[in-house]
Amino acid sequence: MLRRVIMTLIAAAAVGGLVFAFSGPTQEDGPGMPPAVESVFPPPGNLELRQAKIVADLAVGYTGYLSIDGNEVPEDEIQFVDALNTVTLRPGPGSDFATFEPGQHCATVFYRQIGQPRANSTSYRWCFRLH
Repeated sequence: MLRRVIMTLIAAAAVGGLVFAFSGPTQEDGPGMPPAVESVFPPPGNLELRQAKIVADLAVGYTGYLSIDGNEVPEDEIQFVDALNTVTLRPGPGSDFATFEPGQHCATVFYRQIGQPRANSTSYRWCFRLH
């Protein structure tokens, strides 16, 4: 009888631990992420490979551009996919953004509603680490 009670308590504690472990916030639940920015990659605070793509997924009706470590990415190195509303860094040969040093980097997506002038852009900044 005592053995059965102990086994039940252990099982209950294990189930409770699993529920607690999987109910926490995910890395995409970035603090203060504006509604116009649905997600970013690498996620804020993440450790990624230096070859990782830098992507901002914008809400429908928005367009934008990127800045990495305070340097605006040239238009010819940005890929904007209209159907997905994603802004992706696609560096070409000889680009300043072709490789990144290990360590912390910060990206900023400047976004605005489609049809609005660039001067009306708002920004969201996030930082991540590369190794």
